[in-house]
Amino acid sequence: MKKLLSFFLAAVLMLSMTACSGGVDKTNAGKGSTKKPVTTSKSGKDSGKFNESALSGKKPELKILTGYEAYNFNEQPANKLEEEMTGYKVKWFNLPQENADKKLILDISGGESYDLIMRIGASSANQLFEKNALQDLKPLLDKYGKNILAGVSDMALQSVTTEDGVIYGIPHEAFDGPQPGGDPYGILKGGIGFNMKYMKELGKEVPANLNDFYNVLKAYTDKTGKPALTTMASAWLNYVMAGFGMGDAGWYEVDGEYLPRIKNPAVVDYLAYMQKLYKEGLLDNDMPINTIDTAKEKFTNGTALAYPVMFWAIDGIYEAFKATGSDAKVQVATFLAKDANTKPVVYLRQGISALSCIPKTAKNPEHAINWFNIISDKENFKKIYIGEEGKSYEIKDGSYYPIFPAFNDFTNSDKFTGVLQTDVAFKMWQARARKTDAMAEMYDQMNSRVGDYEVKNYYESYASSLPEVRDNDAALGTMVNDKLIQAIADGGDPKKAIDNIIAEWDKTGGKEYEAAMKKWHDENKDTMK
Repeated sequence: MKKLLSFFLAAVLMLSMTACSGGVDKTNAGKGSTKKPVTTSKSGKDSGKFNESALSGKKPELKILTGYEAYNFNEQPANKLEEEMTGYKVKWFNLPQENADKKLILDISGGESYDLIMRIGASSANQLFEKNALQDLKPLLDKYGKNILAGVSDMALQSVTTEDGVIYGIPHEAFDGPQPGGDPYGILKGGIGFNMKYMKELGKEVPANLNDFYNVLKAYTDKTGKPALTTMASAWLNYVMAGFGMGDAGWYEVDGEYLPRIKNPAVVDYLAYMQKLYKEGLLDNDMPINTIDTAKEKFTNGTALAYPVMFWAIDGIYEAFKATGSDAKVQVATFLAKDANTKPVVYLRQGISALSCIPKTAKNPEHAINWFNIISDKENFKKIYIGEEGKSYEIKDGSYYPIFPAFNDFTNSDKFTGVLQTDVAFKMWQARARKTDAMAEMYDQMNSRVGDYEVKNYYESYASSLPEVRDNDAALGTMVNDKLIQAIADGGDPKKAIDNIIAEWDKTGGKEYEAAMKKWHDENKDTMK
């Protein structure tokens, strides 16, 4: 885990998460600080040996601050469940939707006492850490945190540990998929949706590679004179990019060199492919000006054959179909392969989605960790997150399915959970992916071929608070996207177009951005699998 913290320390805090997040962080975290990870025991051998003087007597009411949500935490079924489970009453407080950072800093600096700040995001936690406002959790975790330490990966824990052993937050890891090497079933959540009524008329099946994709689109446009594929204005269609060895990741290791997507040599071929679709009218020529709503409408009113969809949007699409008198169904082409003889690739993000911290103003830190440890017990986590088997969920062929109406009580319960190994939590999450019959059908249809994929994990979000990244990423991303859209529509020489974009990249902060990312990658690549 060498040198992880010098970059991960604040990178974790800069991830885009909940409404806790404020504006761009301008603190010094991650700017060459001499912090490095230390070994923290996860055996829990000292856990459970509670300090009786701290935890004895009547349990206090805990005050917990969390991000903005449009519902009252104190009235949620999960809050009552946790009160019965832990023996603690909790009074929840929410940060405002606007100026959350400002409110948090004012409260804590003004002496406001919260026992726990739950699922804090980005600059909020960063600013508190820089202001020395957070307690060291290591002694508390060693004494009271067996379940917490068991539920956090080594990389996540190291990312919030300083060289002198201070642990300043509890990381909540993302449930995007399993840990490296785990069962990938369920990681495919979106793709290019096809109107199967039209596909049947064409005598076509859902494509799995670039060649078949092109042939299906062409068959539809040749028959109808309409654009086969519509999408919102975006240069990057990740499901198509997969056919060129790319995907959701923004950085790629090519021939031993760590490169931003725009400098991946495969981008030239990708651009040429998209230009061909656009020139032949297979790709909606309104793409450069389409909004999400206009593109969706062209799909649901029967104009286009295909449109990028996520499984959770399918009920809305079916409702729109019905409004036009259509009973069409949708099936999804997930990340495409280069050709029928090439194994498709999917890039899976590994990262941290939130942190929970204890401010130095907390009156009951031992109780706060004790409470958090109880809700991080595997069985307790499950009860909070999805309920009880046979009552609110069931397991069929190893997969989780919700039972209604009982599952309705768990709509917002994900905001009340502790921490758990991501592969275990990811399996439970799949009950949420099957909230409706249509969602379940699409989710399982997509993942029926997940075994065909090579899964590549990417970790670049851990570097997101490097100053060179923070200062350049958004502007460079916008520039590249806009110019690439223009290049798709213009149809000029793809190599020249990419060279022009790269020249603009280099002179507008890209070189500094690359240097920082490559240094980070070189120092940490041994920990990434």
